[in-house]
Amino acid sequence: YTTIDDRQIMDGMSGLWCCNAGHCHPHIVEAIRQAAGELDYSPAFQMGHPGIFRLAERLAAMMPKGMEAVFFTNSGSESVDTALKIALGYHHARGEGQRTRLVGRQRGYHGSGFG
Repeated sequence: YTTIDDRQIMDGMSGLWCCNAGHCHPHIVEAIRQAAGELDYSPAFQMGHPGIFRLAERLAAMMPKGMEAVFFTNSGSESVDTALKIALGYHHARGEGQRTRLVGRQRGYHGSGFG
């Protein structure tokens, strides 16, 4: 980006919940503009955005038979939490609810929630 005194700054900072893709990148700005022009907010629990349904169909078509379900999350932490809960639910549904131990790498990052 450019400072008020016209100096060019390369921002290489990212954070725990974001990845920097630059400031005002034209492709990102255009994608946001197009998405906001269709639907600016869609709660995931009661409805969805047409673009997400199209993406889900494309992803499902690439998956092996029996694995065509797609579940979108908002972050890596939510993805890890969901995967762990699916694993626990799977064993519970099979009558093996006692299987509750989860394995993770020491000093690995497994999200900011359940993981």
